[in-house]
Amino acid sequence: RTKISGTMAEPMQLDEQAVDKDLHSRTIAALGEEMVRAIASSNVLVSGLNGLGCEVAKNVLLGGVRSLTLHDTKPATLWDLSSQYYIAEADVGTNRAKACLSKLQELNTAVQVKCITDPLDTAHLKDCSILIMIDATLEDCLKYNAFCRAQSPPIKFIRVDVRGVFGQVFTDFGPAFVVNDTTGENPHSGIVAHITNSNPAVVTVPNDDQVEFGDGEYVTFKGVPGMTEMNNREPIKILETHMYNFKIDIDTTNFGKYEQKNLSSYGTVIEAKIPKKLEFKSLADNLSNPDFSRDPTGNYGVTDFDKFGRSELLHLAFLALDEYRQQKGDLPPVQDAEAAAEVVKLANELKAKHGMELEVDETIVKALARTSRAVLSPMCSIFGGIVGQEVAKAVSNKHHPVYQFLYLDASEALPDYEATPASEYQTSGQSRYDANVAVFGKTVQDKLFGLKSFMVGCGALGCELFKNFAMLGAACGNGMITVTDDDVIEKSNLSRQFLFRNYNVGQPKSVAATNAIQQMNNAIKVDRRQDRVSPATENVYNDAFWEGLDVVVNALDNVKARHYVDSRCVFFSKPLLESGTMGTKCNVQCVIPHKTISYGARKDPETKEAPECALHNFPHTINHCLSLARSEFVGIFDSKASEAANYLTNPNYVAEMSAKIWKEDGSEQPDAAGKAKEANEILDGLLDTLVDGKVKTFEECVVWARLRFEEYFSNKIRQLTFSCPRDMVNASGAPFWSPPKRFPEPIAFNKDEPEHMAFIIAAANLKAQLYNVPGYKEERSPSFFKPLLDSVLVPEFQPQSGVKIDTGEKKEGGAPEAPAEPEASVIEQVKQKLSKLPQPSAMAGTKITAMEFEKDDDTNFHMDYISSFANLRARNYSIEEVEKLQARLIAGRIIPALATTTSMVTGFVCIELIKYLHKGGEGVHRDLQANLAISMFISIDPEGPPKNKPRTIKKKPDPVNHPEYEEEETIATIPTDGFTLWDKIVIAEGDLTVQELVDWWKKTHNATCSAISVQIGDAAMAFYNMYMPATKKNLPLKMSEVYKRYDPEFTGTYFCPACSLQNEDMDDVETPTVIFKFA
Repeated sequence: RTKISGTMAEPMQLDEQAVDKDLHSRTIAALGEEMVRAIASSNVLVSGLNGLGCEVAKNVLLGGVRSLTLHDTKPATLWDLSSQYYIAEADVGTNRAKACLSKLQELNTAVQVKCITDPLDTAHLKDCSILIMIDATLEDCLKYNAFCRAQSPPIKFIRVDVRGVFGQVFTDFGPAFVVNDTTGENPHSGIVAHITNSNPAVVTVPNDDQVEFGDGEYVTFKGVPGMTEMNNREPIKILETHMYNFKIDIDTTNFGKYEQKNLSSYGTVIEAKIPKKLEFKSLADNLSNPDFSRDPTGNYGVTDFDKFGRSELLHLAFLALDEYRQQKGDLPPVQDAEAAAEVVKLANELKAKHGMELEVDETIVKALARTSRAVLSPMCSIFGGIVGQEVAKAVSNKHHPVYQFLYLDASEALPDYEATPASEYQTSGQSRYDANVAVFGKTVQDKLFGLKSFMVGCGALGCELFKNFAMLGAACGNGMITVTDDDVIEKSNLSRQFLFRNYNVGQPKSVAATNAIQQMNNAIKVDRRQDRVSPATENVYNDAFWEGLDVVVNALDNVKARHYVDSRCVFFSKPLLESGTMGTKCNVQCVIPHKTISYGARKDPETKEAPECALHNFPHTINHCLSLARSEFVGIFDSKASEAANYLTNPNYVAEMSAKIWKEDGSEQPDAAGKAKEANEILDGLLDTLVDGKVKTFEECVVWARLRFEEYFSNKIRQLTFSCPRDMVNASGAPFWSPPKRFPEPIAFNKDEPEHMAFIIAAANLKAQLYNVPGYKEERSPSFFKPLLDSVLVPEFQPQSGVKIDTGEKKEGGAPEAPAEPEASVIEQVKQKLSKLPQPSAMAGTKITAMEFEKDDDTNFHMDYISSFANLRARNYSIEEVEKLQARLIAGRIIPALATTTSMVTGFVCIELIKYLHKGGEGVHRDLQANLAISMFISIDPEGPPKNKPRTIKKKPDPVNHPEYEEEETIATIPTDGFTLWDKIVIAEGDLTVQELVDWWKKTHNATCSAISVQIGDAAMAFYNMYMPATKKNLPLKMSEVYKRYDPEFTGTYFCPACSLQNEDMDDVETPTVIFKFA
């Protein structure tokens, strides 16, 4: 039996202070409430308030620590303004900590923020949980690291610096730091179908599920029937996994026999998080011999596979910088070649002194030395995000910390300093952009000043990108940043969208963000908009707009919008910098014209959806229960209500519905049955809302809620178990009620049961709001409802024979059970239901107010209804219930989001922007995959665009009857050597007729054009098809004339026809996008 080493770390003493769950809901979704509480109990001191220090402080504050102390002895200078966004020109000469104190405090007024301007002393560290030292001498770092390690418990110590495009982090969380959960991922779990009595034991899961565990992982068991010895044991190691079973390192030969006795519950296997003990070494012990083999990712410190050995080299280079600083009293002067050479000399001496085995790349060391005084905003974002997350790890013992050095660089963005005139990097001493110029040069800075950029979205990503733009000087000359976001600010945004404050709640994001960013740099030029970028706004974001852009930056939170923007960038050949976050994970994708694939060329992994039968009849997870609860809420209070409101206010409602089924002469439309089926569903909702479920008083709302309770949690369950009894077998003769199905039990209503009352209270209040009940006043007290419930008459329910239950079982051939209904019957039902609808005139004064689901408002009863519904349904099926917060996260589909991850990923995006402006995409870009939870950073070369080439393919004309017979088909291309998605064929010969376009293909490419169609709206309109005689009448017509027949409102000057082409050999010919310009 494998023994487990290590024990869980004792959690730090957590204050009982409340965590604002509305404000931190996305953080809780990413980290868990326990980790958020640990952060809220920590006291952090940040020493060094340059741009990096400000970024670290910002992220720490947004994380919600208990207190933050800002320490700095230096006055603000103009140089600081390249990255310190909370210092203005008016603050030059003021202590940096003092200058930014009030603005940092605004980020989170619940955190106590103070500043120290005296030299740092150990007395300042009293009650300190974490010390973060920035731009400090090595001597001071060694001193305070030793002091922190000597405390009991140790004060967590972090040293972090950015020097130009280079950065380092060092962490020391003490000699015996235990990480309770190294990944932060939700533990996998599964239902146990069987466990063998053997050595090793074999665990089987239901065929519906697949084993999600891996070899070497550990699991625990609970609720295992019969073999009760398995329950609540210490974690057991997995030896070998297969699709539906796995072996575990335990001898169960003499255990009880696994026996399923209760159809309502099954044994559960759960992934166990095994604590990991980390033995941090002091900074002094790490200097000469850093051990990159301790990298938690197993990559030995490699973050870019084009840069093997870079971490070791940068460690030596930073050590040489420290040595130079100790000898000279300061860092090397900017772009000083002699000083850079001296740092190289020191690096070689230190290499020999410490016996380091590596080759000193003088170009890298010199670049670091030349730019070491520059603190660049994008690098601050990157390292400020990393360190902000390290703070959370240090106080919560969750997620794997940096262990112990981390080095990152973007040296590929740098110019060749030796081959460029020194004047290119000469700073004036009078500009806030001097640090940028010192690193990238005046030419790049001028390009930034004139940048014409489109930022789509202004939420968390947008705020961080905006900040970097302002610090870099983007659009601070004759350029323009166009930003659009159609959303308004909500309270939950404030924990990570740092440009917004409480007083901004309800304001448009693009407006509030622009106002905030112009306070950081009033030279930035912004065109702020609130239009959604979509096909519907192509008159706003027209050809001239797209053609005038230099670069597009996505800051979106949904895939559909990302795909649309990507398609526009491909069409107009514009670079797109794409990024996204999911909790601690993030990615960057560079979409560079003719150099890389597009965003749309990558497929996101498919999300596994639960089948309808599982949601409605056979749930086995709380997610199933919550999905149904949300569906019921939306159905009753939004979809049906909206339809009812439309019926009452639209005098043509019935006529419009009828016209889809019947023609004016009363005969049926071609798809009458299909439209009738849709109409029946809508009419059922109308009758439910306007007839059966209509209420006039709050008392009637309570009655409705009580009857709904009975229907949902008793009657439907009784009908299900009547139609599918315990001893039922499936088509193969096996027990129907087998894992993962759970046999449910009805619930008897009890007014003294809190969850029962929670449902009644939420349902009754929502019903009253839906109907605008006269005199309605919100009621939450159970004592108000209990007397009313006593008088409700609940009809006796008797299960009925012949009721169809969707079991999800399939017939022969794979088709699921679906009893067909005669078309005539479906259409007749529409007539019957229309006759039952009350006339709108008879309902004068009835007002229906539909409610769109809003997960973040704790006063609107939405989540009360969904949470109580889901937990009661879980109770029916013996499924573990959840608290309201967890219900909100799941039902609200809240995307985990962190300020730290967002800060970091946007820093990488802005580095890619600089690369594009400097080198035009010439092989220097990097895509990024990162996960702050495990300190993983992987930069890779972007994938090039695949080329559509001439080819021969094999086809089986009759795969059923003659699968052995194959034919070869040749596909040709224009151009003849192939094309990528970036290529276009532009036809600019004027407004050709259809025939002239056919002739153009023959004349220009010797290709026969057999068909021309154009996508107009959702349909592809045939302009010409040699096999459709009716289209030949279009041949003498102008292309634009034919187009305007289908779309009279069209005012464009081009469109994109799809042309079917064949070459002389009658091979099909593929082409890139064809653009036909007629004006």
